[in-house]
Amino acid sequence: MPGSFTDLVELLHGSDEAIEPMLKRADFGSFVASRDLPPLRARLLRLERAKGITDLHRWVSEKVLETGAPLVETPRYTGRQRSFALSPCGQYLAITSARVDPFFGGELRIWELATGRVVDVHGFDEGVGGRREPSCVQWSPSGQWVGTVFNDVEVGVVRAFSQGRPSFTVDVTRRWGSPPPGASNRPEGAEKRGHLPAWCWSPDETHLFVSTPGPGPDGALGCIVPFREGAALNEDSEDVRWCPARPDAAHAPLKPHTWIRWSQDGSRVYGYRCSRMGDWDDKANEYTRIGSASAIDTGNGALRFHTGGVTLPVAFSPDGSRLAHGSERLELIDGHTGQHIATLSQQIAEKDPTFSEFVWSPDGRRLAVIMDDYSRPRVCVFEEEKLLCRLEFEVSPATPGTLEDIRRWAWSPDGSMGACLTRDGGVELWAIGPAPRRIRRLAGVGGLEGLVWGADDTLVGMGLSTLAFWSTTSGELRAHASFDLEAGRVPPPASWYPSPEEPGRFLPTERGWAFTRVDPDGTVFCPPEQREQLEPRLMFSVSGRYAWPWRWAVGTRHTRFEERAPGAAKGASGKEARYTHPHSLYRAHPVLTGDIRRDSLAPYVGQRVLVYMGYHGEVTDLATLLAVTKKGFRIRTEGYVGPPPEELLPFSLLYWIGPAVPLEEPEHLD
Repeated sequence: MPGSFTDLVELLHGSDEAIEPMLKRADFGSFVASRDLPPLRARLLRLERAKGITDLHRWVSEKVLETGAPLVETPRYTGRQRSFALSPCGQYLAITSARVDPFFGGELRIWELATGRVVDVHGFDEGVGGRREPSCVQWSPSGQWVGTVFNDVEVGVVRAFSQGRPSFTVDVTRRWGSPPPGASNRPEGAEKRGHLPAWCWSPDETHLFVSTPGPGPDGALGCIVPFREGAALNEDSEDVRWCPARPDAAHAPLKPHTWIRWSQDGSRVYGYRCSRMGDWDDKANEYTRIGSASAIDTGNGALRFHTGGVTLPVAFSPDGSRLAHGSERLELIDGHTGQHIATLSQQIAEKDPTFSEFVWSPDGRRLAVIMDDYSRPRVCVFEEEKLLCRLEFEVSPATPGTLEDIRRWAWSPDGSMGACLTRDGGVELWAIGPAPRRIRRLAGVGGLEGLVWGADDTLVGMGLSTLAFWSTTSGELRAHASFDLEAGRVPPPASWYPSPEEPGRFLPTERGWAFTRVDPDGTVFCPPEQREQLEPRLMFSVSGRYAWPWRWAVGTRHTRFEERAPGAAKGASGKEARYTHPHSLYRAHPVLTGDIRRDSLAPYVGQRVLVYMGYHGEVTDLATLLAVTKKGFRIRTEGYVGPPPEELLPFSLLYWIGPAVPLEEPEHLD
């Protein structure tokens, strides 16, 4: 281990006047990023707040970056986030997402919680992260690897904090997991297409368990595969060990897990199958919401137990020893045997309670129970199977979102405090005990669906297109990232990208789009008038793990500005035609959003508009506004998806709308 870089206590607590001579004396040859960068960064941030960016910021940047650190852009616009996983150390968050243009696949990003910035990006041409189900992305126990689902079928593993393709893949669901006939209008076309697998790491990081939604050979609910860097396995690989399920007649046929974990002692894989949509029942020809829980012996692959009748919400304790489930009766089940332990809802002594979420504390001693009740919003906390306290809220907890692997309640790492996301987008922090105490309320951020409490007193709020990072000590919002395009805009056509072979990076301008590019060597391609929008999102990734502000290095040899991205074309006419939605060539101007009513829409009846609305999903399209009444509006969309023109729609379906104004081609944006 290198010697001391400098006195870190003096660095953090010394005066502004003493910092510069101390750092000039520091031994940067002994600088260790994991030990020295976080306190150095925190001290320079305080100096910036007091005096702005100084020559010392630039001088230190030269020293810190001289060993090489790529420039990384925290994205402004991206496709919706799909799955989340907190690293074992609690300092990083792995997130999978689509790209704005689905033609370009998806990405796995690693965020540093302390700064709320991206420090590692893995881009892929295929879909990444499944479809918002749990168990799609997971860190290895050591934090060295991150695995995720690709193309809804295979599991791929990448080395964290490094670039490159997956160094390990396993694909075992295509033969054994073709969709059941009731789930497809053309089952013959779905043969060997495969299923989304649930999966998990062994505690020693040597194996993966992958569920088989077939089930697999001999009724297997999954298989155990060895993890070896560079290997690519499938269902015919000799190293694949199937776990045959042999239930009694009352339980056959079994449905495999949709959420699984490997026990810490390595003896079993436990999990449940229970989803909001439910399981398809071939005999009844419908979806049923009743699920199941089970455990598989990793030694012989046989079932240790299987129990049906499990209903949402459902949550295993961190060690897998207990399972809580039930929306109307809170039942506790033994995670080793499947035997009933207790009906915890009896302790609440309320008529017709409704439970919507269960969250165990990291040590498994406490269980937070969110109860949906508009007239009396509350959370009950159990400790060692006894009711500990009730938390009464002024604002109801947020409604359940669409992401399966995040929760509205988050425990602090030591289980002494909890945070709850409320319906207005705010967060309440509580000290938990027999007499619970509200600590503070954090300012609301729109678009959040759940929370996770990381290391260093950092709370992260997550949603489909939003991230927020708070300090739980001060309540400060450290960083906020929104990936939604601004109202009235949709992504520019792919044919306008300066580099058609790469994912588009763009910023809105008054007349259209400005295309940008950020190179790892510190070069930033961006029109001068757009730099202010871009600069806050640029960070150097030191050792692939720690974000260093790009703004501190401006003016050093590590940064350079260019006005035009290389290969930028003067127009779209000479480019190869690519799939483009017509609405991406327009913007709404002016934009009507928020509380839209008859009076605001009436001037645009008969005009062509750009609209973003809810209609059996989400619709963004060019349309003609046909009529407006007191009760709603009628519209004719130009795409294939949208309401019939005779249908009167309520104003509440409109996210934004406005007259469609054509965008100018890139040659006019110089």
